[in-house]
Amino acid sequence: MTAFPNLFSPFRIGSLNTRNRIVMSPMETHLCNAEGFVTKELINYYRERALGGAGYITVENSAVDPVGRVNDGMMCIHNDTFIPELKNLVDAVHAVEGKIVLQLSHAGREALPYFTGTGTVAPSAIPSPLTKEMPKELTIDEIKAIINAFACGAERALKAGFDGIEIHMAHGYLVNQFFSAESNTRTDDYGGDATRRARFGREIVEGIRKKVPADYPVICRISADEYTETGLKLEESKEIAKILERAGASAIHVSACNYASAFLNIPCYYLDEGCFIHLAEGIKAIVNIPVLAVGRIQDPAMAEEALKENKADLIVLGRSLIADPYWPNKVKEGSLDDIQVCFSCNRCIESISDKKLICTVNPYIGKDERIHLQQTAKPKKVLIVGGGPAGMSAAITLAGRGHDVSLWEKSGELGGNLRYASMPPKKEPVKKYLRYITKQIEKKHIPVELNKEANEDNIKQFGADVVVLAQGAKDVPVEINGMRESGALTVKQAFSSLDTIGNNVAIIGGAAEGCELADFLSSRGKKVFVIEMRRVLGLGLVAHPRFHVCERLRKQGATLIVNAKVTEIGSDYIIISRRRQPDEKLEGFDTIVIPTLHQHNTELEPMLQSFAPEVYTIGDAKEGRTALEAIAEGVEIGLKI
Repeated sequence: MTAFPNLFSPFRIGSLNTRNRIVMSPMETHLCNAEGFVTKELINYYRERALGGAGYITVENSAVDPVGRVNDGMMCIHNDTFIPELKNLVDAVHAVEGKIVLQLSHAGREALPYFTGTGTVAPSAIPSPLTKEMPKELTIDEIKAIINAFACGAERALKAGFDGIEIHMAHGYLVNQFFSAESNTRTDDYGGDATRRARFGREIVEGIRKKVPADYPVICRISADEYTETGLKLEESKEIAKILERAGASAIHVSACNYASAFLNIPCYYLDEGCFIHLAEGIKAIVNIPVLAVGRIQDPAMAEEALKENKADLIVLGRSLIADPYWPNKVKEGSLDDIQVCFSCNRCIESISDKKLICTVNPYIGKDERIHLQQTAKPKKVLIVGGGPAGMSAAITLAGRGHDVSLWEKSGELGGNLRYASMPPKKEPVKKYLRYITKQIEKKHIPVELNKEANEDNIKQFGADVVVLAQGAKDVPVEINGMRESGALTVKQAFSSLDTIGNNVAIIGGAAEGCELADFLSSRGKKVFVIEMRRVLGLGLVAHPRFHVCERLRKQGATLIVNAKVTEIGSDYIIISRRRQPDEKLEGFDTIVIPTLHQHNTELEPMLQSFAPEVYTIGDAKEGRTALEAIAEGVEIGLKI
C-alpha cells in the first residue's frame, strides 16, 4: 500500500477519469516543428511521461490563432491541418493507458512580432513588460473572432481525441490581460470592474461549451495573484473563478504571475516549495468544481498534505516530470531514493526561448526512447577517473548497460564541483541530487575508491578495456598584481574555510560562483564586497536565480561593485580601476577571494593511448562547463561504449 493514499486515489473531471491526482503541467518544449506540427520527438516525450504514471498529461500551450503564437516553438491548432498529427500524439499516450489534455492559448501582447510577422494585440494599448512592443487594442469584432478561435480549437482537440482541454488564462497571456486592470483599461463591456473584465474569458468558456459534450473537461488556468502592484490579487481572482464556474468550467488550475513578475513565475530554488498552494486553497474555498495546485511541488509529502487538508483536488508537476518522467511511479512504489531530483535551476525555461527543451539532470529530452537502456552485447572493463557529475553519470549509465565499471576519485568524497554548488543557501535541490546520484552508484554496486589519484602507472596496472577521464578541470587562479603574496583564496578554498575566514571579505569576480559564495558568507554574518568587471552580476545563472541572488545580497547589506577591474591586491586591500575615474583603494579586508580559470585537464589522455584500447575525456577535464553539459556527456559516453 502506498504511503500517499490521497495522491494515488482516482479522480474524475467530467468525462476524464484519472488513476491518481498527479497532473503534468503544460510546459513548452520547442519539440514541435517550426510550423507548429507535432513531431516524433514530441510524441516520445509525452508518451514517456504517460508511462511514468501521471494521472493525466497537459500538453503545452497551443496557438488558436497564428497572431497569438509566442515563438516558432509553440504548437498550433488554428486550422484542421494540425488534427492528424495531434491525433498521433493522443493515440501514443492512450496506447500506454495515459490520459491527455490540450492547452489552448493566445499570447496577446506577449507574442513576438518579428516571428509572427504581424503586430501584437491586447485588450488595451499598453506595452508588453517583456518586449516593450505596443499592441493594437482589439475591436469588438476582433474579440468575437478570437473567442470563436478558442471554440474551434477545442472542437479540433475533441476530434483529435484529447480527453479534455485547458484554456490558458494565466501568466500574462491574452485572457489574463483581459482579467487584469493592469493590462485592461477598456471602457466598454470588456473592461471596468472584475465582472466585465472576466467577460472575455467567460465567453470563451461558453463558446467552447457549445461545441463539445456537456461532460467534456474544460479546465481554466488562471493567475490568482499576478504579484505586481496593480495586477490581480486573490480576492478579485475568486470573483473571476466563480464567473468561470458558472460559465461551464470543469476545473480551475491555479497558478500565478505575469511577465512583469516573471522572476517569481516558474519558481527557482530561491523560492519555497509549494509557494502557490495557498492560492489554490483560496480558490477552492469558494468554488464547487475541482481545483488544481501548482508551484514547485517536489516533495510527495507536501502534495499529500495539500490534498489531505483539502487545499486542492489535484497536484500539478512541471519541472519534476521533465527531470524524471517516472516520478509518479517511483513515489507510488516507495522508491523515493530513485527520483532524479529537479535542480529548480530553470535551465529548461532558458532553453525554450530559442531552442529545444533541455534539462540539467535529464539529457534524454527529445530522445526519451533512449531512457530504456539496451544491454551491451560485449561487456567491457571500464575505469572512470573522477567522481564528479560527468564521471558519476557515465558510471551509472555504463553499469546499467552491463559493463564492469570501477570509479576512482582523488578526494575523500564524490560529487566534484556539485559539492560546492550545493553549499550556498537555498541549494537544497543540489544536495538532494548528490544524494540521489551517490545512491545510484551504490545500487549499481560500482566499486568506488576514494582518495585515489590516477596516474599512468596505476591505470596501466588496473588493465581496463576503456578508460574514461572525468577528473575535472585545472583551476588556475587569475593573475592579478600582488596575488601570489597576498594569501588570497580561491572560491573553492573559501567555501571550505568558513571557520578561518575573517569578517570583512572581498570577492573578486561576481559571476555565478562569486555571487553564490557571497550569499554563503553574507548569510553567516560576514561583511562582503563583490567586485565584477562586467556590468551584470550573476552571469552563468539563469535570469530567475540571478535576480534572486542579487536581491538577497542587497538585502544582506553586501557591497556590489560592477564595471570595475581589480588591478592589484595585497594582504588586506584591493585597488580597482573604473573607466573615466581615478583608481580606488579599498582596504581593511580580512580575506580576499580571487577567481579561477577552469582549464582543460587532458595530460593523461596521450599517455594512456599507448596501452588502453579506448580512452575518452569528458566533463570539465575536456573543457570547463556546467553540470548540464557534464551530466549529458557522461550519459552520452555511457551509451557509446
